[in-house]
Amino acid sequence: MTASEERIQKMHEVARRRQMSLRVVLEDLENPRNISAICRTCDAVGIQFVHVVHRGVRPIILDKRTSAGSYKWLTVIQHPTIEDCLRDLKALGFRIYCTHVDPTAKDFTEVDYTGKVAIVLGNEAHGVSETARKLADERIVIPQVGFANSLNVAAATAIILYEAFKQRRKAGLYDVPEFKEDEREELIQMWLQREEAELLSP
Repeated sequence: MTASEERIQKMHEVARRRQMSLRVVLEDLENPRNISAICRTCDAVGIQFVHVVHRGVRPIILDKRTSAGSYKWLTVIQHPTIEDCLRDLKALGFRIYCTHVDPTAKDFTEVDYTGKVAIVLGNEAHGVSETARKLADERIVIPQVGFANSLNVAAATAIILYEAFKQRRKAGLYDVPEFKEDEREELIQMWLQREEAELLSP
């Protein structure tokens, strides 16, 4: 089945706005619905790369209904340890923002998301690891005034990513493609292949 010209044009428009320099790191998340919801938000704000760390190497399982199919638009990179993941990102010039409820953490709206930034979200029960906190350039927190001191990880991710989206859009980062033309073409070919495979699957 061949994609329509309108569908391919939509892919070109999306690829032009994809953000290479904003990434999400998921450390030891267990709930597939949380992971899927986060993938949906990542696609919505133009993130292409999602980095995933588990205890040991095992594939993530995505809930297709929760992710609204967004998993097929993303590039998921798996790492054996959080240390490997964050050191790789730092070597690429990324600043690491680690979500953590901590008196020293900054309000998530008070940090700059317009550079090369990777946002680390931790396990549903235990949060991010001590290793992640030590390697982070900033610890960030979402202020709250209720009895709970934390949000569901998927909700927290959405709140933070839309602050990043607001800052980056204001700075004009969605107006100039971050991916080169050949890289955008590779993305489009990947999306077409995944979409076709999904249509052909039983």
